[in-house]
Amino acid sequence: MTKKVFFICFILVFFSIFLYLAYLYRSVEQDISYRIKHGLFEEAMASESPVYYDDGKTLIGVFFKKTHRRYLHYDEIPKLFIKALIATEDQRFFEHHGFDIKAILRAFIANLKAGRIVEGGSTITQQLAKNIFGRRKRTYSAKLKELFQAILLEKRFSKEKILEMYCNQFFVTGYGKGLQIAARYFFDKDARELTLVEAAFIAGALHAPARYNPFIKKTEAERKRAILLAKRRKDYVLKRMLEMHFITKEQYLEAKKKPVPFKKGKITYALNVIMDYIKEQLESEYMKSILRKEGIENIATSGIRIYTSINKDIQKGALLALREKLPLLDVKLRGYKPETEEEISKIRNSLMKPLPQIATVKEVDKKKCLIKISLKDKKEGIIDEDGLKQIVAAWIKWKKGRQARYNKKYVSLFLKNIRKGDKVAVWPDQKEGRYTLTKIPKLEGAVVVLQNGMIKAMVGGYCNVFFNRAVDAKRQLGSIFKPFLFVSALKLKWNTLDELYDIRDLYRFEDTYYFPKPDHTPPSQKVSMAWAGVKSENLASVWLLYHLMDRLNMEEFEKVAAALGLAKRRWETYDEYAERIRDKYGILINKEILKEAAFSIAKKKVKPDIIFSGHEEVLNIIPRLHWSIKEEILDKELGLYPEKIKKLTPEEIKEKEKIKKEILRYDFQRLYELNQEMKSKYSIIMDALYNGRLSADMLNEFYLDGQRIVYTEDKIDFPHLDPKWLASNSSSFKEKEIWINDIMPSGIIDLIYSYTEKEYKRLSSIRAYDPEVLYRIPDFRVLVGLHYVVNTAKKLGISTHLDPVLSFPLGPNSISIIEAAVAYQTIITGKLYHIGEKLSPSMLPIIKKITDRHGNLIWKYEPESHPVLSKRVSAAISEVLRNVVKMGTGRKADGAVVMKIKQGGEQIKVPIPCFGKTGTANHFTNSSFIGIVPGINRKQRKLELRKGYVIAVYVSYDDNTPMKNQNISIYGASGALPIWISTANSIVNSQFYKNNIQPADIVFTNPKEIILPEGDQFIYVNVSPITGLPTVSSGFNFPKILANARKNDSQIIFLRRFEP
Repeated sequence: MTKKVFFICFILVFFSIFLYLAYLYRSVEQDISYRIKHGLFEEAMASESPVYYDDGKTLIGVFFKKTHRRYLHYDEIPKLFIKALIATEDQRFFEHHGFDIKAILRAFIANLKAGRIVEGGSTITQQLAKNIFGRRKRTYSAKLKELFQAILLEKRFSKEKILEMYCNQFFVTGYGKGLQIAARYFFDKDARELTLVEAAFIAGALHAPARYNPFIKKTEAERKRAILLAKRRKDYVLKRMLEMHFITKEQYLEAKKKPVPFKKGKITYALNVIMDYIKEQLESEYMKSILRKEGIENIATSGIRIYTSINKDIQKGALLALREKLPLLDVKLRGYKPETEEEISKIRNSLMKPLPQIATVKEVDKKKCLIKISLKDKKEGIIDEDGLKQIVAAWIKWKKGRQARYNKKYVSLFLKNIRKGDKVAVWPDQKEGRYTLTKIPKLEGAVVVLQNGMIKAMVGGYCNVFFNRAVDAKRQLGSIFKPFLFVSALKLKWNTLDELYDIRDLYRFEDTYYFPKPDHTPPSQKVSMAWAGVKSENLASVWLLYHLMDRLNMEEFEKVAAALGLAKRRWETYDEYAERIRDKYGILINKEILKEAAFSIAKKKVKPDIIFSGHEEVLNIIPRLHWSIKEEILDKELGLYPEKIKKLTPEEIKEKEKIKKEILRYDFQRLYELNQEMKSKYSIIMDALYNGRLSADMLNEFYLDGQRIVYTEDKIDFPHLDPKWLASNSSSFKEKEIWINDIMPSGIIDLIYSYTEKEYKRLSSIRAYDPEVLYRIPDFRVLVGLHYVVNTAKKLGISTHLDPVLSFPLGPNSISIIEAAVAYQTIITGKLYHIGEKLSPSMLPIIKKITDRHGNLIWKYEPESHPVLSKRVSAAISEVLRNVVKMGTGRKADGAVVMKIKQGGEQIKVPIPCFGKTGTANHFTNSSFIGIVPGINRKQRKLELRKGYVIAVYVSYDDNTPMKNQNISIYGASGALPIWISTANSIVNSQFYKNNIQPADIVFTNPKEIILPEGDQFIYVNVSPITGLPTVSSGFNFPKILANARKNDSQIIFLRRFEP
């Protein structure tokens, strides 16, 4: 009976164990199947997504969830390491099926004797299972589950695949896993470059890497101890390899003598704004929808490979340009002081090389003009005169003014700022032990490079981490906005050689007044549109904006208004339309507004009469005439009111009064009143003349200017009309021929007034918001012009909200530098590139393609461009940008961008033609330059602008502190342009650029071919160097510029098109 009960119990226990084992095996099998089916197994293996430069090989960085690894395939794993691993961890690896019964029994006996688990018998496969699936407790149940996992892994995968997975899974340090990370961390090399000593150490340190890691030890004694233990562990592995005949006796003895050659490498990729930008793009709804179709929810654990358009050489060049030039600008503005702890901590957050090093001053020798320094790792160095020259040259400008130049005598004066023990920032020179002094700046900036619609480089600040100033900083870019206005004008029948008035004037729009100020004294009262860009003429640009609609007929104007939503919609009643225009856009129409509209019409109608009268010179006056100017408004704008005038010097008051007087001369109401006064006095004078009672005092307001008689209340430098002269020349004293205020003859004033009255009566008879009236109202015409320019900027690529204001071409709106770069790219190519339906600064093409971990294509960027501008408009603006560099505000770049080529042992410098525009914000809060370096037409082996690199740079303080002091102010040309030039030089000296074009191809390229590869109706026109207007003069001092025009015999005919 007892035996029977025992037998039954035995059977029950046996079956219970069997059922438990079967259940455990089945659950493990289902778990593994589920993980493989849902990609969780591959996710656990991959756990990171690499991001590459445009070469498809060099890493920018990686996205990973918790642990960072670089995956190696089996054929990439050194055979020496595999042998070291097997000799140390699992000598029967290629013989067992996931577990080694001998090893398990050995461990079981040892643990039984100890009364606890002290030894493991795990195979490599079991360790892999633990690494992948995790094991929190060292219990027999956990070991049993791990055994089943190992058996199933062996069934699913080959031995080589198991080794591959294991070599990518073992823990190294911090957030790093795998052989590639271990090789980089301990020896700063690729896994494939490991020596026998290095491979043996890594294989031996798998289970306790911290024990042998000298990099994490706090004291020198602990560090030496770790190195000793590492050698012992390495020797142990070598012995096991020898015993298994994996190495020869000679190899063993040679390797045993050597210490472990530790050399710490960087295993984490630098935080940088490019990675942040790519991540934001990948997390957009557009990209998410693409990745979801492939079953990818988390990019950090998907193992996808991301190939970008970022060029390593250009990126490095742009970053170095910013880091080398910003400190010099900072010193010009703030002087020089040694680095503070706060400044040093600024660069600790950036791992993005190149970065300056921090050194400690050991000695300052003022006589020899040098500084002795010590750096980390007990290195010592010298900063000699050459290493001080740049920063001293900047410092002396801060101290003495912008005209000050470097002189060796200033070095000893500068060195008084530096003492022994100070911390200084330095760049290593090419000569060993020599360094160049720099500064960690407070000044900030950003650089963006675009080509063919894609981002080639992006630098978001000096440290290039956290805040991406290229994308997220909204800055006032000053005259960078002027080309947006010029583009608008060219589409509305203007030509780059048209006259613009470059004068101080008061502009009224609705109930506001704008009185623009020049940043320099205009050289003449008229300039061409081209010269308004080349010389960055503020006054001429505002005048153009105010008169933007002047060349359109009524039909064309209506098309523009309709396109902007400002014309009457088909479903709107008259009252609804009138209410919308009045209440939403502020267009009020009253008697005075109608008079002004009538006056505008009259100015056009009177032109034939002026020509017929022989007074063609008056045609230049007509556009300057105002219907009326409120003197109190002008006083306010000029600061000629009691509270302000107290603070002005007599010279300033005199200058402002002069400006006021000049503007008021063109007030038609004043001219008309003065004309009426003149007529009254004329009657008295003529009566006195015929009655013989004419006296000199009657002629006080009449002057003789050559053959012209002038009537004015102002004192002018012409002789008064003499009674005797008048008596003998009375036939010349005709009322209609007397010039009022030396502006125009009385008869023409009467004609203008007459036309105005007729037009006023006509307009008054029509409903106020009828197109026949509304389209002639100056406020409405200006409104349409403002909205058209804003709309043009949007089409060019500006996505930030822009205010339609009269100061628009001077840059009052704040945008990001990347938006400006996109807009300029659109200008030169005529096309707009972006990803997805909605234009956004965060959705510019930067990802070329995405593949899975096996290289299968998931998504590829197919360039989608939307035509925005005609080739005619692109070419015309490109010519303006070329001349900005040749003759205008960007001329520092002319000849500064050179391709250096070695030929016959000599270095040849080939200048590359450049295009661009400077920008300076009000109060010097921002300096910017956006320019283009021509690209290369590889088929024809010549330069081509449409394939060019758009480089956009800005410099400023983050808090908008003005970049000026008592001695110096930073303009677009002095702040952003030097950084732009350095970046441009890195592009033209890249191997790609040099390999695809020859110096001769550049030297003999006509600028017209660069701008217009297909040709068009553009000819060279001689222009005045002062005004940029056409001239018959020619010679060295009279530049030739490309213009959209044709010649008819000797006459130049400007070509115009309506392309709204």
